[in-house]
Amino acid sequence: METRGGILSGVAERMLAWVGFALLLVIGFAIYNIPAATKQAIWDGIWKTIFWLVIVAALPWSGRLFIKRVVEVGENWAGLAMIAAFVLVELLVGWFLLTSWPGSGWGWLALIAAVAVAGTYTYLVSEYLAEMAGG
Repeated sequence: METRGGILSGVAERMLAWVGFALLLVIGFAIYNIPAATKQAIWDGIWKTIFWLVIVAALPWSGRLFIKRVVEVGENWAGLAMIAAFVLVELLVGWFLLTSWPGSGWGWLALIAAVAVAGTYTYLVSEYLAEMAGG
């Protein structure tokens, strides 16, 4: 099947496909050579991260139970306290699952980025729930 770009485009597509296939083989071989303990540590990290993400995604929605009371207070500190409490719980769950401090600068950067994203998500969900509650 000839592409619109001509013969060079077809050759480039085939070359990229073979490069991609070679990269998959190299990655597969590298994963195959990883020691079993390292593979288990990677899977543990993946499952702990998924569990933390589920907690972070679900926790702010529990604010629906008491958001009306927070809106009735009518003060910014009440909403800030609610969001801070949610983020603190998310941090504690993450700390419990982490089991040790990050060992590198990239680890710390990833931790800070994850907490920032979780806090932003919590804020946005809280704002949405406050709007729905009439605040």
